[in-house]
Amino acid sequence: MTLLTRLLRSTAALLLITPALHSAEPTPAEIPAETEQAEQAALLMRKHFADKLPDTPLVNDHGKPVRFLTDLVKDHAVVISFFYTNCRGTCPGTNALLAEMREQLAKDFGKSVRIISISVEPELDNVPAIHEYASFFRKPSTHPDMPEWHFLTGKPEDIKDLRRKLGYYEVDPKIDADPTQHAAMLILGNQATGRWGMMPIGIGAPRMAGKVRLIAGWTHTQRYADVYAALEKNRKDAASAAKPQTTASASQP
Repeated sequence: MTLLTRLLRSTAALLLITPALHSAEPTPAEIPAETEQAEQAALLMRKHFADKLPDTPLVNDHGKPVRFLTDLVKDHAVVISFFYTNCRGTCPGTNALLAEMREQLAKDFGKSVRIISISVEPELDNVPAIHEYASFFRKPSTHPDMPEWHFLTGKPEDIKDLRRKLGYYEVDPKIDADPTQHAAMLILGNQATGRWGMMPIGIGAPRMAGKVRLIAGWTHTQRYADVYAALEKNRKDAASAAKPQTTASASQP
């Protein structure tokens, strides 16, 4: 079993928290206790992963050397993707989703979240190549809180090591070396809270933004905003359904 598979299973367990809260229909007084238990479980599940994040040397699309942990991940919620510029498969769709989601993340997180896109074919993806590629998706914005989006390359051996430590690799070295075989997944996390997970891109930008809040959000309220909103909607719908229905005929003397 690859680390990728284990990470996916851990994430699936984490994401089962939300449906349980919906179906239980707890009162407001009950919600904090249940979500606090979920918080503790998530921290225990992912803390070891956050503690072992590498400080891999990389280069951004402007040619500036950066460190993965120190300069990109530390003190930020992050959405991490992998791409290669010659990709004609899932990469364009993934980056289109990130471009759409970036607008939502500006409202939810502002600059406290970063998008980190790393080439899986650094042998070919030099700085000019990834800079030109980034321009197709990272459109200029006047939004003052638009999250930063970093496109990165580096030494092949460094990126391979980073992928393995993030759990983004295949056991078969031949498959792992083929960039066309890389998974269409996003790694979501927050090094400060120790919460990490991985999600398939096929769920769409609005739902993915919700998963970013749930997994990488800074506060209890931010992480469970969707849960509270759904519970409130259920209560209002139930209250509306319970009201006596009056008809025109019933009001006649």
